[in-house]
Amino acid sequence: MHSNDASMPRRTRYGVWTPLLALACAGAVAALAETLVPGDLERYWLARAGEWTLAHGRILETLQGSWYPSRLWVDQEWLVAVATAWTRAHGIYVVLQLLFGASMIFGICFVALETVRTRTHPLIACAQVAVTGIGAIFFAQDRAQTLVWALLPATIVAWRKAPWATVPLLALWANVHGSFPVAIVWMALHLDRRRVAPLVVAAVATLANPLGWHLWAFTFALARNAKLAGYVNEWTPALQSYTTIGVMLLALAPLWIRLAAGIRLRNPVAYGDLAFLAASAIGTVIAVRYSLLLFLTAASTLGNAFRTRARPMPFATNATAIFFTAVILALAFKNFLSVPVVADPWFGGLERGVDFAACAPLVRGKRVFTDALEVGNLIEMAGGAANVDGRIDAFPIDAIRDSSTVLTRPKEGEPIVDRSGARVLAITGKFQPSNRYWILRQRCYNVRIYTRRS
Repeated sequence: MHSNDASMPRRTRYGVWTPLLALACAGAVAALAETLVPGDLERYWLARAGEWTLAHGRILETLQGSWYPSRLWVDQEWLVAVATAWTRAHGIYVVLQLLFGASMIFGICFVALETVRTRTHPLIACAQVAVTGIGAIFFAQDRAQTLVWALLPATIVAWRKAPWATVPLLALWANVHGSFPVAIVWMALHLDRRRVAPLVVAAVATLANPLGWHLWAFTFALARNAKLAGYVNEWTPALQSYTTIGVMLLALAPLWIRLAAGIRLRNPVAYGDLAFLAASAIGTVIAVRYSLLLFLTAASTLGNAFRTRARPMPFATNATAIFFTAVILALAFKNFLSVPVVADPWFGGLERGVDFAACAPLVRGKRVFTDALEVGNLIEMAGGAANVDGRIDAFPIDAIRDSSTVLTRPKEGEPIVDRSGARVLAITGKFQPSNRYWILRQRCYNVRIYTRRS
């Protein structure tokens, strides 16, 4: 065993100009651009919920038409909602966007530094940081869960260096996003005698929120709700589509690469890391949103658990870094080409979406059917539900199902549209309504507005 160790080449040292620097910078640029010119609709909901909280002095606990009808809604993100409403009202929402961008950058840099700390093979380290940068492009949004990119790494570092620092971190996290139990799991899997008291106090600190222990109950009930997959894409099981399978395989890419390079367990083995990796992988299979945990912690868990047998390959490492840097920037650029960049009148900045101002008069006050509910924040729906907050889940499940069917199976669209009773159609897919009954009135980028013939 000792002779084999002596014969193996010494691992490459990471210098100031490591190829990881280019990858981290590319990921940081992409994440910042995605948060400063966002394409997500969550901010509309956050602003509405925050305005309600500021007006009533308590957090929002109801959501009309929610996909969670069996009990009151709980605004787990109340602190971000209030910050969204307040910064919007004072014309400084960009400050919150910069905070989201900084959180993404913090997570990317954490992954890069973890590969250095664990002396990961340089080629594998490049792949690890590149995968995180690509994942950041898909997760970079101006919404509460983006802050997890900073909160989880900060908790991991604090748990190693200053366990008591996790107490205020967990208290903050419990008021920012409902994913805070993930931190408790990490801490419990990396527990020793001197960290028992900080773990207990940090867990109690999560009760310092407007709902107390009820927040824990709601969080676990929400996580077990199988209906979520039918409403929210990120709750979709990873094996349900090629896209979600691709995300899962991407998140686990550092493991596949290590296996190909030849691995051996470190001594001693960090079983807590392996358990967290396994739990995150299983969680990703159940709901693709948990791939975020793999993007952020694979460098730590795999680096602590395994060594690789491969020899250093400087040329291959540099070529890989250049290639993935180009891939990250190209994917971010593609996101900006896929939809137009338009003015966001609500927040006084820019967004990637549809400028619906010219088409709004055609749909206002009318019964509308759309095959893309993500533009629902711009279209006033039946019954006076404008969905201006952007939450797709504010629509009834049958409306979501019909919308999805028309979008994915346009040949079946005619009877669905007829029975909806709509007077106006807002269509983005390939469905073409009959000219006998419908007139194409206007286009707003990829949204076609049809009105029923009188």
